[in-house]
This record gives sequence, C-alpha cells and structure tokens, in this order.
Amino acid sequence: MPQRQSLRNLHYALLTQDTIGSILYGKPAPLVGAISAKVSPASNQEKLWADDGVFDIANSLGDISVEIELATLPIRAQAILLGHQYSNGVMTMSDLDEPPYLAIGFMSQPQPGRFRFVWLYKGKFALVQDEYATATDSAAWRQAKLSGTFVKREHDGQWQVIADSGDEGFTGAEDWFKAVYPLAPALPDPEEENP
Repeated sequence: MPQRQSLRNLHYALLTQDTIGSILYGKPAPLVGAISAKVSPASNQEKLWADDGVFDIANSLGDISVEIELATLPIRAQAILLGHQYSNGVMTMSDLDEPPYLAIGFMSQPQPGRFRFVWLYKGKFALVQDEYATATDSAAWRQAKLSGTFVKREHDGQWQVIADSGDEGFTGAEDWFKAVYPLAPALPDPEEENP
C-alpha cells in the first residue's frame, strides 16, 4: 500500500550511559518545526564465492547517516545538541566543544488513521552550517539543517526501533515520547508456542 509523506513530533533525548550492563537516557524534549528526516544506514555485503557462484553472503552494519531539516533551530536547543555553552540567552562556541550522544524520535502518518513511531538510539550531530543573505523584494525561506552519524549501542547492539499503530500487540503509542522506547521483549520460544 502506498505511503504518504508525513513527519511530526520530533524529539531528542541525551544518552547519559551506554555500557554492556546499563543504558540510561535523559527525558525527551521536543524540536518543533520538523520538515524532513532522512535515515541512511550503510550496509556492507561480502560475497563468498564457491562452486563457480555465490555460496554465501555476509552482511555488516556500518554507520547510519541522519539528516534533519527544521523550520527553526533555537540557539538553546542548538547548544544542547552540539555541546556548546549557553547562558542568559547567549550561545558560546569553542574548539573544545564536544557534541553529546543522543537519541532522536519522531512519528509519521504514512496512511490515514495509522501512525509510525521511530527512535534512533545513539548518535551525534555535526556543527550547523549557517547561511545569511540580504533581504530582497521576495521572501526566501532558510531552513535549519542537522547532519549526524548514528551507531549501534554498546549495551545491546541495537540502533533503531520502529512501531506501527495498526499492528496487533503494539500499545506504546501514548508513551512513545515520554521516554526513549525500552528494549523489545524477548521472543517466545517457538517450541513452547507449538508443543
């Protein structure tokens, strides 16, 4: 079934701990004015040739490029996303600033009455490119753009979670942006389902 374009409720949450035994995020905060979000995972494939043909294929996940376009990006939010100092309405940038790891969540309405929910678990954004031009007799929009790289978590190797509101069993829509969505429950043992 075809899907229509839709993007709303963009949120970010700082990743404060990511170890084999523990994962911890801050409370999600909204980024208003979402225009577009592009997620481009790099997948590497290596073919094993045998008996004069491809015998097996090994896949590995590379980095995940993320591009987000916003109607506006307030400097307070920019300071948080890029690790700059912010005080009394002033953002100060230093060569020692280090962007924090964070999660990005959003939702889409690909079909009427159905919603898709997404969290990307761990990534950093690069410095924002600013562009200024003189005003003319016709209005020209300039949108803020964020570019970043996301990776899998140390905790469990996961990098993204997606859910559709119309799928049976999904009940997390109302709480999706209250916290970064928790780990997926373990799958039941197939032998227990079909004795």
